[in-house]
Amino acid sequence: MAFFNEDTLKKQIKSGEFSRVYLIYGDEGYLKQFYANQICNKTVDKDFADFNLKKLEGKETTLNEIYDCVSSFPMMAEYTCTLVRDYPLNTFAGDRGKFDSDFQGMITDIPESSVLVFWMDTITVDEKDKKWSAVINLIDGVGACVKLDKRTRSALEKLLVTSAAKKECTLSREMAGYIINLVGEDMSTLQNELNKVCSYAGSGEIAKKHIDDTVIVSVEAKIFALSRMIAKGEADAAFETLGNLFKLREEPVMILGVLSKAFADMYRVKAAKEKGVSYMNLANVFPSTYKGRGFLLDNASRDGAGYTVQQLKEALFILSDTDRRLKSTGEDPKTLFEELILRLLRV
Repeated sequence: MAFFNEDTLKKQIKSGEFSRVYLIYGDEGYLKQFYANQICNKTVDKDFADFNLKKLEGKETTLNEIYDCVSSFPMMAEYTCTLVRDYPLNTFAGDRGKFDSDFQGMITDIPESSVLVFWMDTITVDEKDKKWSAVINLIDGVGACVKLDKRTRSALEKLLVTSAAKKECTLSREMAGYIINLVGEDMSTLQNELNKVCSYAGSGEIAKKHIDDTVIVSVEAKIFALSRMIAKGEADAAFETLGNLFKLREEPVMILGVLSKAFADMYRVKAAKEKGVSYMNLANVFPSTYKGRGFLLDNASRDGAGYTVQQLKEALFILSDTDRRLKSTGEDPKTLFEELILRLLRV
């Protein structure tokens, strides 16, 4: 077998020709749960799910219980399906890549009439770890390893447009991007918010007003908006937004972290421009931050237009000083943030 990507998994589910065992992992929680459930739904008829579908919690499950499930014969169906959430597979691998014999025997001898799905919901699979690497190689030899990571900004926009069309609504790429700016990039949250927008709009073209009236803005988006207000010198709006964040009891460290990130983005973009380099090249320098998220750089270019590099350096120093005081002194956090905004407005 070979490692599966999302497209390969889709085709296999559609064809009905399933692997005996799956390892589903990665950093996109929505996709992992979606495809784990898709395999279950396609392998087992819902009328016989009580007999042929077993769902187990890995932290409460023994190897013998899994073995009993995969060894049972299907009733009035082609397959049984066993879904195991968060099973610590790496604990069965030794330091030299050798496995517990019972575990290895179960994985390599799953009956043709059984499908076993290991869904790593909250457990992180570290491909560089020797034990996890051994697990991946073992399952890859007899089944399918499917890594589902977060989608790019462009892919998320396309997904929202397609999802809206299925609900008889027309969503432009521009408005899809606007929803992502407000909500963030978590697919589960995006789908929930889109469902609300489509229900509110009814059908036809989704306008900005439909989105503004229904979508719940993410905390991160609110903090980025705060950075934008500071950059524009909108003091009243900035203090009002800060007050709302504290009313919602958002963690001061988190607020400061996102605010610092916004100004770091502005500084990097401004520095790139001064060197005569396209700021989009920053996606290659900081791939984990900007790859597939060019909108962050575009936003930073717009928001930081009124600053010089030296002013942004000073802003980062002020943010760093506030971080130090927040974590090492007993000063009131709200007072610290009010002082922070005043200092940033004076930059």
